[in-house]
Amino acid sequence: MSQIPFYDAAAIASAVSMADAIELMRGAFASLTRGEAAVPLRTNMPLEGGDCALVMPVYLPASGHYGVKTVSVNHSNPARGLPRLHAVFTLFDAPTGVPLAAFDAEFVTALRTGAGAGLATDLLASPGPKRLALFGAGHQAVTQLQAMAAVRELQEVVVFATSAERAAAFARAQSAHYPFPLRAASDPAELQQADLICTATSASAPVFADANLGPVVHINGVGSYHKGMAEVPPATVARALLVADQRSACLAEAGDITQAVASGTIGEQHIYAELGELCAGLRPLPAAGQGVSFFKSVGNAVQDLAVASQAWRVLVARAAGQGEP
Repeated sequence: MSQIPFYDAAAIASAVSMADAIELMRGAFASLTRGEAAVPLRTNMPLEGGDCALVMPVYLPASGHYGVKTVSVNHSNPARGLPRLHAVFTLFDAPTGVPLAAFDAEFVTALRTGAGAGLATDLLASPGPKRLALFGAGHQAVTQLQAMAAVRELQEVVVFATSAERAAAFARAQSAHYPFPLRAASDPAELQQADLICTATSASAPVFADANLGPVVHINGVGSYHKGMAEVPPATVARALLVADQRSACLAEAGDITQAVASGTIGEQHIYAELGELCAGLRPLPAAGQGVSFFKSVGNAVQDLAVASQAWRVLVARAAGQGEP
């Protein structure tokens, strides 16, 4: 077997823009809902000291590819000066099984997660200029911001983080890329003015109070991915029009939802639709701009495959001098 190429974040970003990724999510989620994608349950392999490795296979027949995402979670890494998470996505040609390429899956994950939220915002939030409240100051927050700017005209962004200093540093760094003002939030009451909220944290408890929300707001929750994590208060979940990236996964893994179900605040039927049902026309789009809407994402490997497959096609065509496919 010949050596396969490894594509880093810069190569992937050059091949798939945020706008491209949002459109890829539209097709990927529709395929997932229609049962056209094979996404077996991920394997969680325990390691020493509570660390683990996650293996996530996925096959999308329409792409002609399958892939495997491998994620390592090593909790002591920050003390070593290393990221807690490392991830690689390996792409294969489905008809032959030939491995085609490996990708920086930390970047792929951030890109496709932002794109999923961007798609949900485009479907559920009313049009027109928006004020965004962003919770988090890491890699996921960067792509959440990119996605919101791709689908709506942003007037202002306020950043909430674990410290005012971290929020201010994030706002300064990102200000160079956008024409609208970004600043650290100074008061939880500022949330009243937000039309869009993105939560991209590792919080174990809600990051805002339901009472601080304005009357009309769309929320994207992407940080909590297991039962012990939650970013959005149960009271908000209960009164929101709730859309999941995948119903079964969110009911099994998303603390925002499982905790609300366990407390009796909501029932499982509270999920209005999967995002793919809205994309495929299997559920009617709700009227935008009325009350609270909440998109809950725990992530799905079909998103990774959609991005990796398209990036590979673009990069191979570019290397061959054939232009963009």
